[in-house]
Amino acid sequence: MNPDGVTAIIASSGTLSGNAKRHFRSGNVVHGFESPQDTVTWTVDVPKADDYVIDVLLSKLEPTQLEVSSGDSVLTAPSMIRTWEYRPFFWRQELPGTLHLKAGVNQITLRLPDAIPATASAGKNANQSSRFGQGVTEEFHLFSIELGTAGARQRQMERAKAIRGDVSWMIDGKYGIFVHWSSQSRGFNIDEKRAEWFQKSVEMFDVTAFADAIERTGAAWITFTATHQGFYWPGPSAAIDKVAPGRTAHRDLLGEIIDELDQRGIRTLFYLHTGYNGYDPKVWREALGANDADTKRFSDNIEAILRECSLRYGEKLMGFGYMDGALAWDYPLRPSWEGWARAIKAGNPNAIVGLSSNRGPSVSPFSELAVTDGGSELRQVDPQLIGPGKQLGDVSPAWWCLMDQGGWFQNQPMKGRYGPGPVHSTEAYVDFFKRMAEAKVPVTINLIMTADVTDDHPIFNPECMAVMEEVRKAIRGK
Repeated sequence: MNPDGVTAIIASSGTLSGNAKRHFRSGNVVHGFESPQDTVTWTVDVPKADDYVIDVLLSKLEPTQLEVSSGDSVLTAPSMIRTWEYRPFFWRQELPGTLHLKAGVNQITLRLPDAIPATASAGKNANQSSRFGQGVTEEFHLFSIELGTAGARQRQMERAKAIRGDVSWMIDGKYGIFVHWSSQSRGFNIDEKRAEWFQKSVEMFDVTAFADAIERTGAAWITFTATHQGFYWPGPSAAIDKVAPGRTAHRDLLGEIIDELDQRGIRTLFYLHTGYNGYDPKVWREALGANDADTKRFSDNIEAILRECSLRYGEKLMGFGYMDGALAWDYPLRPSWEGWARAIKAGNPNAIVGLSSNRGPSVSPFSELAVTDGGSELRQVDPQLIGPGKQLGDVSPAWWCLMDQGGWFQNQPMKGRYGPGPVHSTEAYVDFFKRMAEAKVPVTINLIMTADVTDDHPIFNPECMAVMEEVRKAIRGK
């Protein structure tokens, strides 16, 4: 147990009884609660006797009674009903009261005391209902529980507030560009995944051509991929070399991009993905410590990478605006979110952190920016979800989306041809950017970029660039 904050305990890490079972697609999730005897029980070691506030992260279309108990201490409440139309598809619910835990080892059990076996028709409907994380499920699905004393939670919130970064420049800047320069990206005329020619891709990267293209869009900032799908870093990093040599570059491409864009008045954020899939992930994750029983080594390694990066680029790096997979992949490993946030701010106290909640609730109070995968949808995060104690937390509203019909990045050979272009019409994009600017919600829109960034060909789809030029005229007036 973390005495200074909140301890997250993944559902599937407990002992299951009765019909309760791990989800075959979402391994952290438990479902199959068909009777009061179907339970999950966790063993926790508590430093001293105290009363703990309990949160449950769950998905369930209709209300059901929840019960969390330890010894004679029992909390019960009906599950809450989603009042919003979009994400999150699973949510956090704080149970009323506190659970008393004794010093030392405790057993904590969750069950549904009013659960009844599903009928044949209900079972059929449940099988046809949304997958966990893709929509709200008919059947009760449990992702995790969270424990922390009221005092520890309050102190954590105060520490997060004390180091909060400045997001006002994004609101003033109105919009930026997102690029997934992934290890899986393909070149305009290079069919192989970029990971297979990683060093060459870094060496050939034309920073001027890239900056020229970004400037044409009118973007106030760029969220550039430090690493995505396989941990390959386009610059020097002793911290990464210490974990797994061969994944960094001698050329400091990240620094060159920051400097060139800074001269043009364009700010830089980084995107990071801890390497849970993509190119050769097993070797990296093993070296990182993600597969250890005690995942502290994983947390410490990522923290060291973030700190070194922040100190290297200083105040010109505005933060890590999109930490992908934070809830889906990193949260189950119980990293030190506070440690990660402080590392990101080591070289720039005003740097911002965006821990991705993706299709669920917030990950941690140590995040200043609403970050979720909006896909191609032109919409805004529901304001009822944002604020202290709400599903997305005390974050600044923001929207992240993609433009190309091909998705976030070029993961198939291009063979000298661009994809089909934007999802929506130019008029729809111009109207969307105007509405979001008026609402003071910064937008970061992703454009697919060729893996080979040179002046031999356009690095973005010309049709998408034409849209962004119209957006620039509408928002910037030039």
